[in-house]
Amino acid sequence: MDINLGFDLKALSVFVLVAETGNMSQAAERLGTTQSSISQTLSSLEANLKTQLIDRSVRPLVITSAGRYFYDRASYLLKEAAQTSRDIKQENYEQLRQVNIAIVDSLVTAVGGPILDAVKHRTREWSIKTGSSHMHAHGLLSHQLDIILSDDALEDHPDLCRFPILREPFIIALPNDYKVKQLDLNSLCRDLDFVRYSEHSLIGQTIERYLRRIQLEPAMRLQLDNSYAIASMVSAGAGWTITSPLCLFQSGIKMHQVQCLPLPGDSFVRSLTLVARNNELLDLPKTIAKDSRAILKEKFLQEVGAHLPWLEGQIVID
Repeated sequence: MDINLGFDLKALSVFVLVAETGNMSQAAERLGTTQSSISQTLSSLEANLKTQLIDRSVRPLVITSAGRYFYDRASYLLKEAAQTSRDIKQENYEQLRQVNIAIVDSLVTAVGGPILDAVKHRTREWSIKTGSSHMHAHGLLSHQLDIILSDDALEDHPDLCRFPILREPFIIALPNDYKVKQLDLNSLCRDLDFVRYSEHSLIGQTIERYLRRIQLEPAMRLQLDNSYAIASMVSAGAGWTITSPLCLFQSGIKMHQVQCLPLPGDSFVRSLTLVARNNELLDLPKTIAKDSRAILKEKFLQEVGAHLPWLEGQIVID
């Protein structure tokens, strides 16, 4: 990565000391160098940043408004550099500096709280976001994210570590008042509109590939962005959908508010995986994966078992 900042730590140290003493000679003496070297460093710094940092027309020297801003930032960077040096020398890696995590929407309701607790204990700064899985994958590969819990395990990238979280079958969700005599997807499409996930979502793309594989072409009428909207439409009698037990659980629509049935034919499953870069975050990815599985077993499996006992054994949390 080639980034021309216009300064290094040595230049920051020189500038901060001159700003604090108002005197190049004192700064030179404290740094064990010459006044001309100090002056040259400051001139190069101003030239690289294309702004004046110090007003040399008065004595003692004073910093400009740009210099004041730069002084605050330079002081912070020097403190961080010094702390980093101490931590490395003392092998003090227990608390990570910054961790950025993205979680697929369907997992947030179930495991968001426990993940937040684990992260808070191991990091100084952190962020947790949701959104589309394909954006999460891009964020991890570009180092904008450190951990993703996603339905995209990024199998083509061997430099990543993976912790399986959940494997669940896709199911059919129908309005409660729809009378099922013999389940047939073609008949469903004739009787009800198909409520789709957005084509921009990974789950939506996965379901569309499945529909093409079984040569089913529901009319393109209802396409919604999230599980809550989809489950609400089904509950209201507007149509049927293909979803997963966790998506239905996450939506907030109770499982007794819709009629859930297994998909006919071959197994069609969805897997969620925690993915991170190798050897960067100590045991934090493993800890988060373990906590996520535990909370899914405690909350999600109990709910599913109470309302959809026929799913027993089909949902794997491992």
